[in-house]
Amino acid sequence: MNPLLMSILLIAGLAVFGRTMYYKILLLRALEPADRASHVKERLKNMVVIALGQKRLVGRKKERVPGIMHALIFWGFCILLIRSLSIYGEAFVKGFHLPFLGDEFLLGYIYIAVKDIMEPIVLLMVLYAVFRRKVLKPERLHNTWEAYFVLGMIGVLMISDLLYDGARYNLITLFNNPGNLDFFNNPQYGPEFAWTPFSVGASALISGMGAGASKIVLVCMFWLHIITQLTFLNFLPLGKHFHVITALPNVFLKSLGYPHEKTRLLDLEDESVWEDESLGINHIHQLNWKQGLDLYTCTECGRCKEVCPAYVTDKPLSLHEFNDKLKFELLDNADNIIQRAKLAATLKPEDGSGQNDEIKTKMAGLNSKKQLIGDVISEDTLWACTTCRACEQVCPVTIEQVPRVIAMRQGQTLMAGVYPQELNTALKGLERNGNPWGIGYDKRADWAKGLDVKTMADDPDVEYLLWIGCAGSFDDRTKKVSVSLVKILQKAGVSFAILGTQEKCTGDFARRVGNEMMYQMMALDNIETLNNYKVKKIITACPHCLNTLKHDYPQMGGNYEVIHHTVFIKQLISSGKITLGKSINGSLTYHDPCFLGRYNSIYDQPRSILKALSQDGAKELDRHGPESFCCGAGGGRMWMEETIGTRINLERAGEIAGKDVENVAVACPFCLTMIEDGMKELGKEEEIKTQDICELVAKAMI
Repeated sequence: MNPLLMSILLIAGLAVFGRTMYYKILLLRALEPADRASHVKERLKNMVVIALGQKRLVGRKKERVPGIMHALIFWGFCILLIRSLSIYGEAFVKGFHLPFLGDEFLLGYIYIAVKDIMEPIVLLMVLYAVFRRKVLKPERLHNTWEAYFVLGMIGVLMISDLLYDGARYNLITLFNNPGNLDFFNNPQYGPEFAWTPFSVGASALISGMGAGASKIVLVCMFWLHIITQLTFLNFLPLGKHFHVITALPNVFLKSLGYPHEKTRLLDLEDESVWEDESLGINHIHQLNWKQGLDLYTCTECGRCKEVCPAYVTDKPLSLHEFNDKLKFELLDNADNIIQRAKLAATLKPEDGSGQNDEIKTKMAGLNSKKQLIGDVISEDTLWACTTCRACEQVCPVTIEQVPRVIAMRQGQTLMAGVYPQELNTALKGLERNGNPWGIGYDKRADWAKGLDVKTMADDPDVEYLLWIGCAGSFDDRTKKVSVSLVKILQKAGVSFAILGTQEKCTGDFARRVGNEMMYQMMALDNIETLNNYKVKKIITACPHCLNTLKHDYPQMGGNYEVIHHTVFIKQLISSGKITLGKSINGSLTYHDPCFLGRYNSIYDQPRSILKALSQDGAKELDRHGPESFCCGAGGGRMWMEETIGTRINLERAGEIAGKDVENVAVACPFCLTMIEDGMKELGKEEEIKTQDICELVAKAMI
């Protein structure tokens, strides 16, 4: 082949690609820092399983067929890349092969056989993808010319390689190999074409041509393959298919130890962060580089909106559009963001010359002219999110949505002072009485009267602190859950106590709505109390309290072993400390709370308990486990009215009612309230009883 032409194409193609990628990376480097460098072994495992193994596509039962389709296209494309490298080398060195893939190695034969099988499979998958977009038209997909163009290029790559090998076969076997073309022919493994039936089949399409025509086909397919691939390479960074390049690093860099990046602990005493409006995210340049990479990586597949409780109930929140708007704002301001980062690097600590002030003025002048919340993202969109993480759970490239939402809410609440005013009552309740109900803190332990429950002040040497939470202390319905849990612990002989009036809200609600100041005030008070009593182990019935105590409090020096009551009850049953009878009358289902399941991976213990209570166990809802549907109370939505679309709790209650059950078990006070209210609105509260798991256990104890 022509080394000069190949050199020109490679230099031009790779130079343009390199320039594009350099600018993309430069923009990421100009964003805020993020620490994603630790635990390389675990990160590599995630990359292999989730990205290369396509776990979230192939493993998702609901979309198994399109998942397999995408996986086969991806795997086939990866396999063909190896062949493409050999073709590049062929232009310079006749018979070029990558190490260990020549005809002296069995691996070389295995590779050409696998490649030969995968190419027609990928072609079939491309045709199915086109059929799916044109005929089946799933609601979540966005039909754009870009999608068809990319599918077309993939198809051309497969066809060109098949016809290239087909032309080689004809020239070698029919025309006595004019030009002395290289091919495998090891005496031990046989001729190459015995391993490549589909290439041989492709040769039949052009077998009637003469040697000259076959030579033309071979040359044309060779260069068509190269030009298509270099065009594809340079097209990828320009649109949503950038994920072909960024998906692997994005999965490699995903959050470890917690489902997504934890909410940053803001230094509220630093005057400079108030001056430069850097509390939360107020401007596009305040995204960190991993959040920028997330935006690059969004495939616009629509899986997120399909499971989003806000989108499903007609709220103005479509996560892929949310990502797109932020990405376009990021790219529109790329030059200014890069220049701003260069100026920031020239700031000097403790500079008294006034030069820093000049630099900061220049930096402020480079801010986007658009308001991030208002002009780019609407307020209704920002506050519709329940932070349930359903979107993150199904994202095939592990994009972290919730941290951005919370950070933007922090900017609105702390810097702009703009947030839903209906939150004021709950926030004032936190400030004045340490709970969002606003009930006097002195009544926090009234629910326990007559139960002979000790407080930590009475006996600080107990093994467990029972963290009741605000709902369990003040909500009349949830107080019954607290009573049931106490009875279970007493029956099992567990050494425990409560804080009583010394307990305050964990601050979860305040943090989720962006009021970091209120959260930190609550958290510091609670941590001081817990540490004074030297608390080590905490049991709680509230997944929101569990999540905050377990994952947020360590940021401020509060390190405890926090156990959800379903996990603890399961341990009591397994150890024989409590014995249950089959007490549930009628059929039963279970609703997975978001903060118990998707945030803390607690799925099996509640189901194990229900199996012990019911002869037949629980019927699974259509949306259950990791894809459970939110009750609508998370992310501070418990304290906000739903005025747009259908109420989320009604959507979930309707799903439960459609399952033809007589009982629904929950494991969260917010879920209890929302689902019970939903049943009331549907007129089903008498037909379908909503109860916490520990209420069912308390009734069943022998």
